[in-house]
Amino acid sequence: MMVNKSAVLVCPAEECSEEGSGTVLALAIIAALLVLTVVIAGLIGVVSANRRASAAADLSALTAADAYRGLTEGDPCAVAANLAERHGAHLESCTFPNRPETVEVTVAVPVAGPMGVLGPARVRARAGAEHPEEEYAEEGHVAAGDAEELSPDEVAELEEELEAGQDSEPEPPKPENPAEPENPSELENPAD
Repeated sequence: MMVNKSAVLVCPAEECSEEGSGTVLALAIIAALLVLTVVIAGLIGVVSANRRASAAADLSALTAADAYRGLTEGDPCAVAANLAERHGAHLESCTFPNRPETVEVTVAVPVAGPMGVLGPARVRARAGAEHPEEEYAEEGHVAAGDAEELSPDEVAELEEELEAGQDSEPEPPKPENPAEPENPSELENPAD
């Protein structure tokens, strides 16, 4: 067997040990940058889907509550589903909790990008009455319609007090300490 001596490289041990390490380092840096780019793109998709889902859930809950209260026409859940679809979301649930005139909706928005394998972004929103009327009565608040009615004499008396308060001119406030001049010489010759 013949070996071409010119094809065999003979080099000292110090020089040959680092051959090709620059290529490996460059490939490692490129791979790390690609992974970082994929992660950032995925996070952007997740944040974007979450914001879209949040906006769609809030708007769907508000429109459903308006329909439930009779301010707009239609079935509350159908109105919420229609609005969610227009915002690129899917209405997953529409419930009426044990609170008067309150609607709770859950919407889902698909996540775009590499993080889409995690599933859609889901957001729940509730709109409607803040407290049931029973809680207002227990807390000592006056519910709408339970307000005390005034007699015509009491109304006239309150109007007179308001008119008297508007007709009188308030006195200008008096300063507590009059301004003192900074130089004592100004006190002696103010006309100078």
